[in-house]
Amino acid sequence: MTQRVKSNKTLQNLFYRLARPVALFFFSRRFALTADPEPDFPGPYMVIANHVTELDFILVAKVFKTPLSFVVGHGLMQNRLLAFVLLRLAGAITKQKSTTDARTTLGILRRLQSGRNVCLFAEGNTTFSGQTGPINPATGSLLRSMRAGLVTCRIEGAYFALPRWGKGIRTGRTACRVINTYSRETLESMSAHEINQLLTQDLWEDAYERQALTPVPYRGRNRAQGLEHALYLCPCCQSQNTLRGEGDRLRCTYCRAQANYREDGILAGDFPHRTILSWTTWQREQLARALHAAAGQPVIRDERQQLLLDEGGRLREQAAGPMTMGAEAFAVGEWRTGLVDITGFEIYRKNIIQFTLSDGRHFQTAKCTGFNALKYRDLWEIIRESRE
Repeated sequence: MTQRVKSNKTLQNLFYRLARPVALFFFSRRFALTADPEPDFPGPYMVIANHVTELDFILVAKVFKTPLSFVVGHGLMQNRLLAFVLLRLAGAITKQKSTTDARTTLGILRRLQSGRNVCLFAEGNTTFSGQTGPINPATGSLLRSMRAGLVTCRIEGAYFALPRWGKGIRTGRTACRVINTYSRETLESMSAHEINQLLTQDLWEDAYERQALTPVPYRGRNRAQGLEHALYLCPCCQSQNTLRGEGDRLRCTYCRAQANYREDGILAGDFPHRTILSWTTWQREQLARALHAAAGQPVIRDERQQLLLDEGGRLREQAAGPMTMGAEAFAVGEWRTGLVDITGFEIYRKNIIQFTLSDGRHFQTAKCTGFNALKYRDLWEIIRESRE
């Protein structure tokens, strides 16, 4: 190990041991957080957890006193101070959300070779619905190639405590559980597909199913604020982009249907869907039907949007105007690309679209109040799945 690597590891381990108790002091009570004890398991190892909130690294750190390096989204590097803290002090590894990056793999390998454990959220994106999303297919191959052990953790209750679409932490009950440990030899004896299957099994979480079995109230202000980031189609009038979450109530600005978002995460009112999971499943099905009926025309559209080119963390305007997506193309203003040229399509924070083209260029949309990005990702996934 070189002197520089040793120096970096010492600094990063010190930062973790100092920052961890401070973060847990502030957030353990806010999340009503409990955690399993750290497993007695030889390192270096990978920690793989489901991804529920932007603060999942704190929830996982509740388990692990032993320092971890976290794999984080490249979008966080747009803030220079945060980038310095994450890269230099915390030893984080960056990843472009919508791609499998060789530099990310190399960063993980170097941390493991230096004896430092690494945490990766294999879904790559936090959940809008409360269910664990699909595991990145490349994860199994990555774990086999790292020649390290594996610890799987499942975060429970955090969807209602800090929903991706919402604002502010609601006090209820949150936990981080250690589900399984797997030795390096065990992983090397398995195929990548088998590893992905065990990850899917270990990390599976359905927030509404758990809530139905053990109801917990999640108390906080403005519980419905931001629901328009998850819900884009009104089931009462079929209108798009007319839903607004304000205070504890969700309403449609077109047909005026409304509902109260209760402390248990249930919608009570005019809408036929009582859970966000049921609603997001339904609206995606409706989007698939709209695609079939569109006959090559754009299926979704938003006015006054801005597209930015990511040049190594610096953003430059590429286009502005109406944003549309159909079966063949995605466009903003006069700028247009075929969907076949998009290699990855994801959402950063609540409603910023990030995607990568086959030529390696990275783009994202500008932050826009009230804009729903989920419908674009849903449509892109529907189209991609129909072609596979």
